[in-house]
Amino acid sequence: MLIPALALCLLPTPQPQVALRGQVSERYNEVCEARDADQMRELWSKHPSLILPVFDGDLESSLTLWESNKESPDLEGIAKLHERALWAAGLATEVTGRPIFADYASSFVGWNPAERVRFRDGQKAVFEARRAMREGNAVQALSLASNCRELAIPLGDWWGAGMGFASEGQAYTLLGQHENAVTAFSQARLLYSQLGLEASELGVLVGMLDSLEALERWRRAHAACKAANMLALVTNPDLALKLEERLGKIEAKLSAK
Repeated sequence: MLIPALALCLLPTPQPQVALRGQVSERYNEVCEARDADQMRELWSKHPSLILPVFDGDLESSLTLWESNKESPDLEGIAKLHERALWAAGLATEVTGRPIFADYASSFVGWNPAERVRFRDGQKAVFEARRAMREGNAVQALSLASNCRELAIPLGDWWGAGMGFASEGQAYTLLGQHENAVTAFSQARLLYSQLGLEASELGVLVGMLDSLEALERWRRAHAACKAANMLALVTNPDLALKLEERLGKIEAKLSAK
């Protein structure tokens, strides 16, 4: 039995992860105030899947500050949040060896007012795409998801680009366009993996499985299912059991060939 791609690409963040994020954010604030680079490196090393969500909190807060008073924004407050995020993202790149963190933060900090508005437009587009899919309107969802992706990539908004690609993959799956679905999901998976967003990566891997199986690409389906199972073992044991069963069926197909 196939696991629906749409449901799994929108996997809720497990509650323990939400609580942990709060703890890590609190520690992040303490370390930022102390400007202790060694402590920040240690924090990122212990919690690689929370790097982006935590320092992105400063970036989102800076944007909210600007939006609250565009005529006379709190430039000092915005600058402090930007400086913290840039410092933390640079150390994240150092610890992980992934330049995407420093690139993401520096892109966000460098946006002009028009680009900030485009970023918000991209966020709105992906949320509307998800709503359209829940309502069964895959054509509208695809248009909105593509709009999100097209807005996000030039901005260096790699998180938004991942969401756009993932939503495109979902829409293509609902439309039965499996080649396109695999392409979109693959791009989302690569971005989520680089960003350390394991729950999101798990969702797109499982979503991609439906199309890989429909295309009878059993070898790649096997690799994707194995990778998804490894991620699920840590965060979603029930899903891991379903993936184990699915892996067995894929291996049977490979043996038959």
